[in-house]
Amino acid sequence: MFKHAPLSAAIVLAMAGQVMADDSVSIQNQMGDENIAEVLQSASPLSSATQNQTGLGNNHMALQDGSSSQIQQNTNGEYNAGYAEQLYENGSTVLQQQTGSLNDSFTSQSLGSGNQAQQIQQGMGNHSLIWQDTQAASQGTTVQSGEGNEANIEQLFGGANNSSKITQSGYGNYSAAEHLTHQDGQIEIFQEGAANWAYGDQRDGVGGTIGIQQNGTGNSVEVWQDNQTASQASVTQLGQTNEVILDQSFGRDNVATLMQNGERNANWSDQYESTQSVTSITQAGKDNLHFTYQTGDNHNLSITTTGQGNKIMASTWKGEKPGGQFGSSQRAEINQNGAGNSVNLTQDGVAQLARLNQQGTANQMQTHQADSNNELYFEQNGSDNLLVADQRGNDNYATGSSTGDANSITVDQSGSGNQSSTWQLYGSGNQATIKQTDGANVAFVTQGGNANQAIVNQSGASMSATVNQYGNANQAKVIQQ
Repeated sequence: MFKHAPLSAAIVLAMAGQVMADDSVSIQNQMGDENIAEVLQSASPLSSATQNQTGLGNNHMALQDGSSSQIQQNTNGEYNAGYAEQLYENGSTVLQQQTGSLNDSFTSQSLGSGNQAQQIQQGMGNHSLIWQDTQAASQGTTVQSGEGNEANIEQLFGGANNSSKITQSGYGNYSAAEHLTHQDGQIEIFQEGAANWAYGDQRDGVGGTIGIQQNGTGNSVEVWQDNQTASQASVTQLGQTNEVILDQSFGRDNVATLMQNGERNANWSDQYESTQSVTSITQAGKDNLHFTYQTGDNHNLSITTTGQGNKIMASTWKGEKPGGQFGSSQRAEINQNGAGNSVNLTQDGVAQLARLNQQGTANQMQTHQADSNNELYFEQNGSDNLLVADQRGNDNYATGSSTGDANSITVDQSGSGNQSSTWQLYGSGNQATIKQTDGANVAFVTQGGNANQAIVNQSGASMSATVNQYGNANQAKVIQQ
């Protein structure tokens, strides 16, 4: 795109020399079509280059190295391209402004610190790229308004305290920002409009943060924070048909926060082979679907869902039912308020805790906890609710409550010191089945309503069972051996 040719129709003002001099100042103004402007400022402290072009198909390029410099490029028209490069610069700035359609902006800053690059584009079909490698405390900022624009910020190959920010208004926009082997890097993406897509990537670093916010329709997000330590990812989507893909794998002390408000939202988050990671998901709307996948040690999963047709599967991988959270000392808290909600959670490890709450219609819970110190609390209020809980190991504790129509509770605990309390108060067609094997198991079952059935089967030592049923056609069967 850029041609090494003499300056065409350019007005050049050089003070104290333009190349290999001190305090170099270059100003180039061009009007027309297919013009080319080039300037090189090397080893010139406090240098500045200004390039202004108006027309069609113009190119401008400014190169600076080894000082503290400024580059400003302004373009008005279509099919124009601007290139700015700063090498071995400290405290330098680049400002590229383009008005029109189908324009390109490219900024490169390498091997420096405290540099700033800003690109502002207004129009349709513009493309923006900021490249900052081996930088410290540098910033990249892109602002686009219009339709179908694309923005990219790459901060690669090591560095510390670098930040990138992309702001887009309109619809059909695309944003991407990436950090590689960074420390305390920050990525921010803001999108207004419809059919926007955002991508954030931080890998092999420490203390990075990614924040993405989308307002509109048909938005989609991908966030990757692999091999990260003490990093945070926050995604907020407001609108319809939003989707989130978030991956924090092979890391430690990472936090993922997802919030969706609208219709038919879907998100899945992976924290694979990681330690002490936290995932928090909030959805408000209908037809929401979220998968989570946590493997490793000391994970925490918190989900709040309000709406219709919501599902939580806990992944391995995605799919309809299997489950997630494998390791030790993991926790899960799930709240759903709406209709057609379903929860499937699997925890394998030590000292796990699960709290499950569902209110609405046709809710289902199916949970599995294996090996020692697991606790389960559940509550379902509505109709057609079903809970199947399986706990294997030591010191398991299960409690419950179901209120509504056609509720069914099945709890199976194997191990020692298990306790189970099940209440279904007032409704129709409620059933409770409790089986406890090995150890000092205690079971309490209370049902009030119509056609309730209770079966308690305990095998082992020091067992105690109490069954209370109120209403019509209730049946009780207790077997203790």
